[in-house]
Amino acid sequence: MGSSSVITPEDVLEPLMNDGTIDAFRLKIINQLKANEELKNTTIKMAEQSKVLNTSGAEKQTKRELFDALR
Repeated sequence: MGSSSVITPEDVLEPLMNDGTIDAFRLKIINQLKANEELKNTTIKMAEQSKVLNTSGAEKQTKRELFDALR
């Protein structure tokens, strides 16, 4: 127990991204959305009510910019 290094979120996320775990989660979520009509409708309503997505100029932002703003 001599080491007291701090594990950062990046330390956890990087291996998960590199080994495909994040992509597998993303695919499962997308498949669940497609298969579950109620979940799909709820997600659509949330997107329609999003302040970030309804701001002026949102349509000109990249997916990454929108994702960062939503986060």
